[in-house]
Amino acid sequence: MEEIKVEYRQLIEQYSQEKALVEKKILWVSVLRLCVFILIILSGWFAFKMEQNILWLVLIILIIAFLFLMKHHAALFNRKSFMSRLIQINQEEIAALDGDFSYFASGFEFEIPNHDFSLDLDVFGQKSIFQMINRTSTSYGIKKLANWFNEPLLEKKEILKRQSAAAELAGLLNYRQYFRANGLAVEEKTWELDFLNEWQNQENLFYPKSIFKFLLYFIPAINLAAILAYSFSFISVQLLVLSLILTLGFVGIYQKKIHTRHNLLGKRTALLEKYIEIFKLVESQIFNDELLQDLQAQLKNNGKKAYDKIQGLSNILSALDTRLNVFVSIPLNAVFIWDIRQIYRMERWKSMHANELNQWFEVIANLEALQSIGNLSYNHPHWIFPKISEEEQWKFQKIKHPLMPSEQCVANDFMVNKIPHLKVITGANMAGKSTFLRTIGSNLLLAMIGAPVHAELMHFYPIQVMSSLRTTDSLAKSESYFYAEIKRLQLIMDRLRSGEQLFVLLDEILKGTNSKDKEEGSRALLLQLIKLKAVGIIATHDLSLGKMMEDNSEWIENQCFEVGISNEELIFDYTIRPGIAQNMNASFLLKKMGIVE
Repeated sequence: MEEIKVEYRQLIEQYSQEKALVEKKILWVSVLRLCVFILIILSGWFAFKMEQNILWLVLIILIIAFLFLMKHHAALFNRKSFMSRLIQINQEEIAALDGDFSYFASGFEFEIPNHDFSLDLDVFGQKSIFQMINRTSTSYGIKKLANWFNEPLLEKKEILKRQSAAAELAGLLNYRQYFRANGLAVEEKTWELDFLNEWQNQENLFYPKSIFKFLLYFIPAINLAAILAYSFSFISVQLLVLSLILTLGFVGIYQKKIHTRHNLLGKRTALLEKYIEIFKLVESQIFNDELLQDLQAQLKNNGKKAYDKIQGLSNILSALDTRLNVFVSIPLNAVFIWDIRQIYRMERWKSMHANELNQWFEVIANLEALQSIGNLSYNHPHWIFPKISEEEQWKFQKIKHPLMPSEQCVANDFMVNKIPHLKVITGANMAGKSTFLRTIGSNLLLAMIGAPVHAELMHFYPIQVMSSLRTTDSLAKSESYFYAEIKRLQLIMDRLRSGEQLFVLLDEILKGTNSKDKEEGSRALLLQLIKLKAVGIIATHDLSLGKMMEDNSEWIENQCFEVGISNEELIFDYTIRPGIAQNMNASFLLKKMGIVE
């Protein structure tokens, strides 16, 4: 991990040096631009005073030079901002390696109530698995990654595709960081691009009506002819003004509808420019992986690239935004029916390319999600892409929780090679039972979204995970804790009865009732789980459940976490072992803390 940090620090140094160089260029260009501006003022004054044609030529050259310097200054400023974002990205990665994921979106808004496992496994929210992995910078990307977590893959072929793509992206550090840096250029909310869907469903106002296609050429031709005629004194100024006023009146008829469309689409240029840069980057990258090549190919149609088409839309929107400046809008509309022309162009673009929009953004979404997984692999080179078993078996060696630092986490082994099969894990409080359940569940989830896992070896059979680890009561629904737990267990049983294969994770089942009722109910539940061909882990303090193995050794296996006492202190080794736990810690802690004598 320290080697990865060193590389990030080297990149910070590299980009900081480049940023400093760009800042020097910006300073010199700013000074030069000021000098040229002063020369323009002086040249203009002398040109008017001396009436020398050469001075007018000099003035024109200076204006062109000034415009060039403005454009160059803007390009340098954009480059500086790009370097700043790259520096920020590498600083954030160093923080993430130290366990600080606060710079990345937590995905809390994607938490689904009563989801099969996400709440129990800390999938979303602060310091969650999603926040650890998430490196998306677009609204499409974050939605896609969240969907992968909520609906993990169950097909071997699809999982292998993602693993292969993520593995290649892991090695493309600069590409991944440039992609994210471009995405961060404009802040984007999850709803930001919803206007595109609304626009796609909006009825066209002008296109493809032939009358408007004719008027787009006819009216400007008439007005330009009138201006030319007036210049040669063929018509009066009153006739010219009348022509222009009539044109403005014609445009005014549609202003309300034009305004509605502009409110929907206007001021989106910066957002589209961000995607243009992303599309350019994707389409210029050489990929070897089949899935990445397929995604890349979807950005091309009839030899024309997606970013060229998006650039066309961006140019139209920029032209439409001129209506915000009344001093520009009035003359343009008076001569060229400008607003109608831009709406017509937009509608023509929509008719030609709107069906491709969703495909293009879907490509970006998939690439961002894959790059997040690739980044996880790069940051944790000791993590492995697990093997997928053809048969119903799960074998984990030295597996650790993905959110826990490797050096602070005790590795454990786990193996199940048939269905049905239940591991009954006993142990004292704080011994590691719940963490172990989450370790197994979290790594299974990572495996089924195509991500690497925190283990030295892992073979798994794709299966839907379902858990009951954090059942809570609900005052709003007038539900007790016990009733909420029963409903959760009922849901699990219904899913099993429907024929679905489930990997079940249960922690302290039926703890909301008395000891005798709990024991009898838990026994009946375990037998029913076996009958319905479930596989999974049940963590419990109830040592009597361990005795079920005596009569069901083929289907039930006992494992435990032990706690030791040495020098009046509890000792936890957090290592799972065969058998039933022998030591508990409640009485010891009550005495040690002076609660009881």
